[in-house]
Amino acid sequence: MRILPFLAIFLLCGVISSHAKTHHQTYVVSDTPYSRLCSNKSILTVNGKFPGPTIRVTEGDTIAIVVVNRAKENITIHWHGVKQPRYPWSDGPEYITQCPIRPGTNFSQKIVLSDEIGTMWWHAHSDWSRATVHGALIVYPRIKDDYPFPVPDEEVPIIIGEWWKSDIFAVLNEFLADGGGPNASDAYMLNGQPGDLYPCSNQGLCFFIFSGIYVLVSNILNFILWNYSESAYGGQFSKIVSKIRLHFFNVFFMAYLKPFTTDYIAISPGQTIDLFNYTAAAVPQDLWEPQNGTRVRMLDFNATVELVFQGTSTARSPLDHPMHLHGHSFYVVGWGYGNFNSTRDPPNYNLIDPPLQNTIAVPRAGWTAIRFVANNPGVWLMHCHFERHITWGMEMTFITRNGKGPNDTMLPPPSDFPMC
Repeated sequence: MRILPFLAIFLLCGVISSHAKTHHQTYVVSDTPYSRLCSNKSILTVNGKFPGPTIRVTEGDTIAIVVVNRAKENITIHWHGVKQPRYPWSDGPEYITQCPIRPGTNFSQKIVLSDEIGTMWWHAHSDWSRATVHGALIVYPRIKDDYPFPVPDEEVPIIIGEWWKSDIFAVLNEFLADGGGPNASDAYMLNGQPGDLYPCSNQGLCFFIFSGIYVLVSNILNFILWNYSESAYGGQFSKIVSKIRLHFFNVFFMAYLKPFTTDYIAISPGQTIDLFNYTAAAVPQDLWEPQNGTRVRMLDFNATVELVFQGTSTARSPLDHPMHLHGHSFYVVGWGYGNFNSTRDPPNYNLIDPPLQNTIAVPRAGWTAIRFVANNPGVWLMHCHFERHITWGMEMTFITRNGKGPNDTMLPPPSDFPMC
């Protein structure tokens, strides 16, 4: 009597896995002329497109992509939100999990999808190439239209980005030379176009009018490198979405959230100590100077990890920090303003239905607590998703040890893995 249920589950798993597909694509990275804001320049693109190609696949599929670098710069591609089980070799962080794909060379990336569902994205993870090398990755459930809400009439991808009239590498080099903040972008973009109040804009391409239809705004992707602004998109950004019933299939989360109604959407581009006040008006200046290092944090396989990110008032920064963890999803179990209190705050954690995410905004002068299980052996980066903060050293690396079982160990690297 106890064998039959086991057999049923085994057979069901076999049916599900047999429908998984491998999608073969080629990404050609090249310098491409583009015109925006009444000026021309050459930008890095994938297959000549800005934003890059959108990939649509199904839960459990595998993506096999040959990245061909015909540009003048090194490049790597990261698959943001994909756990890459036991296979960090295609994760993409430059000089951490791989050497860059040099000009004139190729690299065959294998992207293995496991339980991810929803809207993710891919982007360059080398220098600041992400400014133009990015695109959407949309993963549908195995069973067609198997959503925990009514099937929508329409699906609208909205890709948020930035545009510089200057070459992005010139902006980077100037930033590195003077040690200050980088030059701000000249425009915010939606789906690769500036708003109609910007000069030489292409009017009408990015206005969405919803009337009498049920819309799933599932594909909201923020590619902004480092700016927040209430006046973004030519002063009209806050009016783009108004009083729409939003069912978030996925906004960088890869997991379903409870349906909710909102007038606005806030979407952003760890280790803690309680020895002094991180959020006071005056923060000790020894915290102002970042220090790059080569130490990593080792994790035992299947260990449960809790991290508390403590935001500070250092240098009067107005920014929240979007912290992103590679190779894992994590539960956001708590957040608050002020200093985290290890006695007072944990009893108020949400341990019933916390959201499952891979990127979370840590509030300025506040804190965010996350938990995850280190069940993915390999080398995994964690960092702020503002490019200048990564450059300043706001990143660290976890190495998860192999487990004991044959399916709990890291897979070997591919034969064409880039060399330094």
